[in-house]
Amino acid sequence: MVKKNITENKEKNPWTPQDEGDHYPVMKEWWCIETLFKTLEDNRKWNIKAAIAYELETPSCWFTYYLFDITSNKCLAHTAINDDINKLSHKKNTVDLKYEKSSLVGLYPNYHIHLEDDKQEFMADMKYKAKILPHWTAQDSTNGHLPFGFDYFRYGWLINCDLSGFIKINDELHKIRGKGYLEKAWGNWSYTNPFQKLSGVKKTISTYSHLFNWWFLNRKIKIPNRIAFTTENNPFGYDWFWGVFDNDWSVAYGNSLFWLSEGPAFGVLTLFTEDNNYIDFNDINFHYNKIKYIEEYDLYYPSDLNLSARSGDKKIKLRVWSVCDGYEYIEKFKGNSFYRAFITSELPGQMKGIYSDNEKTLELEGGCKIVQQRQPSKLGHNSLEIGFIKPPKGAGISIEVDSHYLGKKVATQLRLIPKPILRFRCSRTKKSNQPKQIKP
Repeated sequence: MVKKNITENKEKNPWTPQDEGDHYPVMKEWWCIETLFKTLEDNRKWNIKAAIAYELETPSCWFTYYLFDITSNKCLAHTAINDDINKLSHKKNTVDLKYEKSSLVGLYPNYHIHLEDDKQEFMADMKYKAKILPHWTAQDSTNGHLPFGFDYFRYGWLINCDLSGFIKINDELHKIRGKGYLEKAWGNWSYTNPFQKLSGVKKTISTYSHLFNWWFLNRKIKIPNRIAFTTENNPFGYDWFWGVFDNDWSVAYGNSLFWLSEGPAFGVLTLFTEDNNYIDFNDINFHYNKIKYIEEYDLYYPSDLNLSARSGDKKIKLRVWSVCDGYEYIEKFKGNSFYRAFITSELPGQMKGIYSDNEKTLELEGGCKIVQQRQPSKLGHNSLEIGFIKPPKGAGISIEVDSHYLGKKVATQLRLIPKPILRFRCSRTKKSNQPKQIKP
């Protein structure tokens, strides 16, 4: 089978007004914005993330926002509210959301966002003007459909909007200018019971099949230097970031983890270049450089990672890292569930890398927002690292198992050439709540 060149110019908007408006009564639906901007009078860097959603399991509506002063390394205001579903209004065929004094309205390419929180003396009023077309994740494979447990959802985003407006903090008004992101997702799935429904299983199996077929057809198979797995990187979590480079290229990355903590990514990195040209990279490898620890749930998540991706002659290498302490949102699951909580980490960040193809090589640098989602289990943190010894260093394998559940750490190495070596070591494992550097 011939590999598909997945770099295309899409002049037609793939979103319809029906896509942008509500799909009630699906089980879950949300609209989310991310922003990176500066206050004009002092050139300070800021990030606002806000999301408005409803879900029919409870039922309830959900409103959340985070305000980061990146320059001062502070989360100045935040809220996460589960409320009466009737307090959120939404319409079909247009984005028209209202929750108390906050709202998100518009239709491609123009949007207006208003956030207001009297208790924390915060208000933001922002206008978006899209610079590129919207995009479905895995657009060339599943047209935005992604599986989750036995069900699926549809997920798309707009990753480069010019942003203008103002923010008001403690009665001080600041004009702002920067970049904005908008995403939309809806479907019938559950975070707490991902295998409870069978109504969409046929579509889910088809979606899994299309994704894995697309992934294998466009991936260069080779033996890695190392591959690693952890229990907290289960399929109900993800690594994600969005950003805009200084040359106005924009990028979005999402990876479904499937227990991997280093190695091939089962996700997509989309790069928008000029004139609505996009590249959906899915031959991606990732490595965590630094990780943070949440002691109560015995889990690690990355605050610094490297990516390398390829699509035909097009290649990109990126380092993405946090530049702010961030915020961890934790929602405990009720009852005696195997999975203990829903956790997202919000990290304003920076990114730097190199893009190359047959015609050019470009250095890239810009700001980004990193978000990780995890659903830790009762097993806590357990990891398996497999290293491959390859010529000219020799031929062999090393295996390291670190189990917080069992309280043991086991390491073994078998090298066949140039000189046979067999090593084995067993010790008690040590937990640490300090940021951890990962070996390269």
